[in-house]
Amino acid sequence: MNTLVCRLAVAALSLIAMIAPATAANVRDPASPTILLTGSNRGVGLALATEFAAQGWNVIATTRTPQKATELKALAAANPKVIIEQLDVTDVRQIGKLAAKYQGVPIDVLFNNAGWLGTPIENQQLGSFDQELFNEGMNTNVYGPLKLSEAFVANVEASKQKKIIGMTSGLGSLTLMGRMSRFYYYQMSKAAMNMGMRALRNDVMGRGVIVALLAPGMVETDMLEDSGYSGKALKPAESAAALYKLVAELTLQDKGVPVNVDGKPIPW
Repeated sequence: MNTLVCRLAVAALSLIAMIAPATAANVRDPASPTILLTGSNRGVGLALATEFAAQGWNVIATTRTPQKATELKALAAANPKVIIEQLDVTDVRQIGKLAAKYQGVPIDVLFNNAGWLGTPIENQQLGSFDQELFNEGMNTNVYGPLKLSEAFVANVEASKQKKIIGMTSGLGSLTLMGRMSRFYYYQMSKAAMNMGMRALRNDVMGRGVIVALLAPGMVETDMLEDSGYSGKALKPAESAAALYKLVAELTLQDKGVPVNVDGKPIPW
């Protein structure tokens, strides 16, 4: 009889663990601020994860393929506040699953960093338009950040800092890139993301949530190399440190315009 009771108790506890929403216990240090960061496995994303972890934050670092994220796994092994989660921002089921896991957990900063340049570049140029590549870019750079922001806005609202960030680019500016035609899809996606985040800002400002658009600048990453750019560029750690400062300084009084890593506004 006692054995049966014990088995039933264990089964009940297991069921509760499976269906219960996440609590602050899922975050390594509930007393510290928490960031949910997409695209954390390399480049600026990895540098941001490293910077926020160094500043004492809990870092929920997402990547499409955790098993391949060698440097991110090393960061998590060295810092118990870093949690790695699998997430493809174009997969709404994965977004929903992650949101359910962290239901009720305050997230001070949701940083939509995961990005897509679109290679081969030739397939987003006049004469070689590729619809599949176009859809991939829009899903990654536009719909993904919006859907993720929708899924986690309650978490952000429940936090102290209440910040949602969209990683933008000067390539999304009509003023700066009015004569460029090399990156049709990427340019369009960043311009669309800017507008989407601006609309989101209007929706959630009354709830005390800050929505900002930040650009990392030209950074020595695989993406920059793929673009063919050969000029001066920041190290990922330099960009991340500057972005961290910009995030810290954000307030509801900001105008919501895109801002470059150097703190200067990017014209629409």
